[in-house]
Amino acid sequence: MNSWKLGAIVVFTVAGLAAAYVTHIPLVVGFSGGLLVLSLTVMRDLGIGTRRLFSMMAEGVAHTKEVVWILLLVGLLIPSWTASGTIAFLVDAGLRLLYPEFLLTFGFLFAAGFALTLGTSTGTLSAVGIPLMGVAAHIGVPLPMMAGALLSGAFVGDRTSPFSSAHRLVASSAGVPAASLFRILLPTSCAAFVLSSLLYGILDWVGDWGTGAIALSGGRSGFVLHPLLAIPPVLLLLANVFRLQTKYAFIAAIVSALALGFALQAGDWRDWIVWLWEGYTASASSEGAAGIGGKGVVDMIDLVALIALAGAYNGILEKTNLIMPIARRLLGGESATLASMTARAGLFGFGLGVVSCTQTLPIMMTSRNLAGVWTERYSNEHLARVTADTSLLFAALVPWNMLAILCGTIVGVPAEQYALYAFFVWLPPLLTYGWSVWLGRRSGAAAAGVQTGARNRAAGT
Repeated sequence: MNSWKLGAIVVFTVAGLAAAYVTHIPLVVGFSGGLLVLSLTVMRDLGIGTRRLFSMMAEGVAHTKEVVWILLLVGLLIPSWTASGTIAFLVDAGLRLLYPEFLLTFGFLFAAGFALTLGTSTGTLSAVGIPLMGVAAHIGVPLPMMAGALLSGAFVGDRTSPFSSAHRLVASSAGVPAASLFRILLPTSCAAFVLSSLLYGILDWVGDWGTGAIALSGGRSGFVLHPLLAIPPVLLLLANVFRLQTKYAFIAAIVSALALGFALQAGDWRDWIVWLWEGYTASASSEGAAGIGGKGVVDMIDLVALIALAGAYNGILEKTNLIMPIARRLLGGESATLASMTARAGLFGFGLGVVSCTQTLPIMMTSRNLAGVWTERYSNEHLARVTADTSLLFAALVPWNMLAILCGTIVGVPAEQYALYAFFVWLPPLLTYGWSVWLGRRSGAAAAGVQTGARNRAAGT
């Protein structure tokens, strides 16, 4: 299969996804056409049989099972925390303890510290993001801003923490020691962190959120608020601290919330089944849950189907190695500068994030497929930096990417709404390009200095 044909399939796939997104039909419908065309094309052009094709697709689907688990459990966690009064209790506590006029800045810094410690973006957004989204909804902070701040903080850890699986994947794929990657990322990390903090501080100062901050009372929230309601988020935090598998951490938080809800709040078991399946809404809604309720397991079914199809698509791309020829031609000839190679590698990672619907595939393919050409001219440390600053982060900005869907589902705000305010997600790609420009000029100036010195010495002799 030639690169033009593959490019046409990719464009067709992206067009289907975009059309489905714009017209508000299930994304799985838009994606199905691209998967079908890719399947038929590899069968015809590469001579792959039906059994082999389904084997590749099944292997790709198997790699998505952890994401599927988390999505389904998020569909249970949000209504269980809302119906049990856990969200109302956390909102009440947040309004009493926080300085609401600096909520965006606090949310970013707190999520960043939590994510750096634990190395998990989904765990951070679940334990920290859900209650802070409730506080933001209550005091009038625009939810896309709050979601962007929390997502930015979560990705400080996802990208930078030595405990993050994505961080370690970048290191292994680019061929650099995991212990060295933090140092390699330090210049762009510090710049992006400081700029993000300043931008959230400016938004807080302009927004003046504190004027609407009045603590909830038990009567106004409609729930019985009790300190025991802190148990579900505490269990989630502890499970992440002790590196328990994410799905088991979610299960512990859900079961404890259900037990507390039965003990403290109204409703019989039939009500709870409906809430878990359809989401906690209608007459059960309350101020304390404003802006974050309404999601149940049924809302996750379309997303699970999309993720399964994306896994099948990725399985075909990986096993047939169709991306390799394009990757090798992408970086240009010997005259390509570090800046131009950085830009092209970033675009390559973004394109993979758009079509593959994952975070893992762009990281692996950017590093592994470009490494052979990249290391002929520059060190693999530069490639690791560029991959971490582009491919790792771009997944959170593509509305139909698995990671963006998962993050948007947890905070209740879709990617196209939070993207503008997720400063730490889109600043590093710009900063890493600028850093490559500066490094390229510095090395060029150093080389010119060496050549001038050599000419002077030759003239002196």
